[in-house]
Amino acid sequence: MKKLLLLLLVTSTILSACSSYNYYAVGSKKADISKYHTYAWVPGNELKADGYYENSVAEERIIESANQVLSNRGMQLDTKKPDLLIRYTAMVKDKTRAISAPVYYQSPSYLVPRMAYYRGYRVFYYSYTRPFPVYVGNDEREVAFEEGNIVIDLIDRNTSRVIWRGVAKGEVNNPEKAVNDLPKVIEKIFGKLPA
Repeated sequence: MKKLLLLLLVTSTILSACSSYNYYAVGSKKADISKYHTYAWVPGNELKADGYYENSVAEERIIESANQVLSNRGMQLDTKKPDLLIRYTAMVKDKTRAISAPVYYQSPSYLVPRMAYYRGYRVFYYSYTRPFPVYVGNDEREVAFEEGNIVIDLIDRNTSRVIWRGVAKGEVNNPEKAVNDLPKVIEKIFGKLPA
């Protein structure tokens, strides 16, 4: 039983460390995604990428990953007369978060005089005492971090309305890791797309 509990704890820790993004999706209730068979990227992509994602490598990874996922769903790229138009926005923003940590006071250790009886005689000695720490409050501070956002919109070409939007938000600290994680992030965004 203890081994199983330890295994579950280790597994949950590893899985939570792998995914630092949160995924959201919203779609029109009237739209039936299964009726769309072709797609194209919005010309110029109306790109608002900045920060880590403002480079051709990031753009290439986003588009290739999305093309692969959509191809696996049976959709085809058609630049002449597509059913859907796709656009994405990728950005990194500086944010702050409040952190509150408990503060404890640890009084110094000291020797305490003691008395005991040994074979009928009083014996004096000193014992070492270390008191328990005392909670004295919280240390509150602001920590800066960078938040990455990737938004993918599916637009009905005939009505020019967004029928589905997928969003990934997460903390990014390493530019190389942020760009290398893009295929997994795009796949998980499209994982929210209704079947």
